[in-house]
Amino acid sequence: MQYYIIVIPFLVSLSALRLHAYSSKIFSKDTTIAHPETGLFLDYVGLYTPSEKIIHNSAIFPMTPDTCHFLPPSAAENIPSCNITAKTRRKRFIDSMVSVGIGAASLAMSISNTIQIGNLQQQVALVENTLSKFSQTVKINGAQLAKLTLKHIELTEQLEMTQDAIDELLPVLDKHSEAITTLKTSIEHLQFQLRHSFLYLAITQICKNELTLDFLSPEDIRKVVYNVIKLGNLTFNSYPGSLPIVQIITKLLVRQQIDFISKSQYITNDPDEIGRLVITSFFAVPRQEQIPFYVYKLLTIPFFHENETIELAQIPRYWAINSINNTTMEWHHPQEFGCDLRLMTSCRDTPPIRTISNDTCLNQIIERLPLSRCQTAPIPAAKYFVRQLRDNFWVTSSSESLHCVKIPSSEYLSTMQQTWNMNEEMILPSVSLVNVTEGHTVACPGFTLVGRPVSPNTSSLIILHSNDVLTKNISVMNVHQYITKNMTWLKKKMSEQEKHSLMDFMRQTNAISSYLTPFSTYMQSFGMLIFSWFLFGLSAALIYYIYRRKRKTCQENL
Repeated sequence: MQYYIIVIPFLVSLSALRLHAYSSKIFSKDTTIAHPETGLFLDYVGLYTPSEKIIHNSAIFPMTPDTCHFLPPSAAENIPSCNITAKTRRKRFIDSMVSVGIGAASLAMSISNTIQIGNLQQQVALVENTLSKFSQTVKINGAQLAKLTLKHIELTEQLEMTQDAIDELLPVLDKHSEAITTLKTSIEHLQFQLRHSFLYLAITQICKNELTLDFLSPEDIRKVVYNVIKLGNLTFNSYPGSLPIVQIITKLLVRQQIDFISKSQYITNDPDEIGRLVITSFFAVPRQEQIPFYVYKLLTIPFFHENETIELAQIPRYWAINSINNTTMEWHHPQEFGCDLRLMTSCRDTPPIRTISNDTCLNQIIERLPLSRCQTAPIPAAKYFVRQLRDNFWVTSSSESLHCVKIPSSEYLSTMQQTWNMNEEMILPSVSLVNVTEGHTVACPGFTLVGRPVSPNTSSLIILHSNDVLTKNISVMNVHQYITKNMTWLKKKMSEQEKHSLMDFMRQTNAISSYLTPFSTYMQSFGMLIFSWFLFGLSAALIYYIYRRKRKTCQENL
């Protein structure tokens, strides 16, 4: 018994080491994994690191009475300038006290005005005395001016002409000043309208859980972006170069909160300010010390079997694996987790992380185990199916083999011309994986496969077959022969029509059984009743017979 206990953990550890060796061998950057037996292809997307660090950033907007409509009713009721009041019953005693207070204030103001009028009269008398002295001084100066020379008079005339010109220019300057002031006011009003229109749209999006940074100005967006990059210590080596950095940072938003702070809670120099609207954004960023996951896009190719078009079912759209601890994640509907894995390997919410096991079809394919969990589903028929993988890898499927032509491109000819003397015939099997050579085109009946220029770090092809892992750089791989070699794993998934038919049959069966059950119950009860009456009659007859015998015996003895 002890030997068995020792052997079992040894086998478990051995299988784990085997899986780890396979994982480190299979999963790497820029790899395309093919499982030809099921027509499943894993196309490398990038590295994914779960976001576990939260960074927050707040934007503050001063609010004026013109922006009261952005506030909730509970906050707007407490601000008199918003003119939004609750319906409350006012007491007459308060009105009387207010009237008395107003009368007392009016009396005090009238007394103060009387005192100020007396002081004003004294000041007027003082000004009159000053003006009389100034008049005498002017007369003396007039006598002195009369003695001015002719040259001084000419200078005075020139000064008068200059003054006239200045007087004529002043109205023009006043008009220009008024126009500039009007233009400045219009620009400020336009900026105010634009800022609050963007703010309204942003609040609407945030309330719909559509997180955005559109409420910020371009300068503020730049500050937020670089602040998140600095605090999160972010690097962008794994992101496509065509994706803007601001779009990457926006994708990291996980929550936004809107708060209103009343003017009574802080000090401000603006008398028109009623409060401040604060929008706090929370960003989820990955930790640099975490081990990333390899993310793959899963593609299934339909194939023809027994006059029907079927493909592998119950397969997620994206799948990720950590080759160190063999944990996995999968996305059936990436948009539910705030993911757009076509553009960047980042999600607002991280899906559940599971350890790899044998309870799903995909895990059995990865571990190259017998396919007991895999199912197929029928799809609408088509003349051919084409799926594009990374770089120049293509997968094609048709009901029969296709005769195609491999055409090299020529830089000296137009796109409508081809060099037919250098063409090469290609025969594509019913299901095939095609690696189109760079600078060539494979023309088939109904579709064309183009070999685009690729980077030097081209993806490698890994083929999973039985217990083998093959790395090949092939031109055409016959996938159909692998599918037809072992058809025992094919299990047809029940279609919706078949499910409805089965449910209807079960309902009819239940209806018939419920109809027959009362009749059988009634017959059973009726039989029990007859049997009871029969026993009762038999007992009564037996008792009567015994009674008659005893009575007859007694009469004979007498």
